Amino acid sequence: MNRRLSVLFVLLASFAATARAAAVEDSAKAEGEVVLYSSLNNEQIVTLVDAFKKKYPNIKPSFYRGTSDRVLQRAVTESKAGRFAVDVVTSAGFQLQLMKESGLTQKYVPPEAASYNEGFKDPDGHWVSVHSLLNSMAYNTQLVKPNEAPKKYEDLLAPRWKGRLGVNLQDHEWYVSLQRRWGKEKARNFLKALAAQQPGIRDGHNITAQLLAAGEFHVVSNTYAHIAARIKNQGGPVHYVFDEPVITYVHPIALMKAAPHPNAGKLLVSFILSADGQQMLRDQGRIPSHRDIDPKVFSLRNVKLFASDPKLAKEYAPATEEMRAIFAAR
Repeated sequence: MNRRLSVLFVLLASFAATARAAAVEDSAKAEGEVVLYSSLNNEQIVTLVDAFKKKYPNIKPSFYRGTSDRVLQRAVTESKAGRFAVDVVTSAGFQLQLMKESGLTQKYVPPEAASYNEGFKDPDGHWVSVHSLLNSMAYNTQLVKPNEAPKKYEDLLAPRWKGRLGVNLQDHEWYVSLQRRWGKEKARNFLKALAAQQPGIRDGHNITAQLLAAGEFHVVSNTYAHIAARIKNQGGPVHYVFDEPVITYVHPIALMKAAPHPNAGKLLVSFILSADGQQMLRDQGRIPSHRDIDPKVFSLRNVKLFASDPKLAKEYAPATEEMRAIFAAR
């Protein structure tokens, strides 16, 4: 009897979910359009939007593409002016968190969120991460043998790397995540010891990796793994190193609170987070946050990830000041 009741409950739940999905789609068709603001690159947005339009031909999608800062600025400016044009936003976690704290986003947990691990979705239900950025060490394969390469961040403190190390100072999220992972005292002491290695300091993940490939550095402490993988795939003498759990930045998607086309917005959120949407991003070199879609540039099947926490965004400014003070950078 209990088994029959369980089966009946599952069937009823499935029927209810299907009915809700159909109601959302019918309402979305009546709305007729959806507007996306996104920090993805233009080609990636166009690919997603065109595929969405093909699946839902009765809904006209349009988008604004800008940096995460510009997406935030535009959303905030329009809200203050009482103009609500956007339905869905994707940006870096820092900017999305500020939108959430400003009351610009709403709670919406799409069914696809079940395929995303904890840390890659907001515990309050406001966002789910579209794609990830993995922070990694890397080394020049012409200057460093694989068995000599660092395996952990602490390995960078070995005497052999003095004066041969590159550090990206434009990476407050890395330092804040190290503090969360290790504790503030250990993270601060590590940075001080790293500064004593007399590293070359740069601002930016791309330039740090490019200079590594050019031989200016033997190793770098913090760049993006996908950048190192791309250089490697292009024949550059670079290889990434994962210190697990790998510090991973999230880039979420959210439904706006004052969305003029909320049901169409829900469909777009679900589409981008679906296996199909994530596969499209994967094919264009992004690192999908969907647990079942492995990246194209490397496999993460057996790699432990440590998602950064956008709620710590307010710590980024003081973290930047502290990093620059430790490395005596202007």
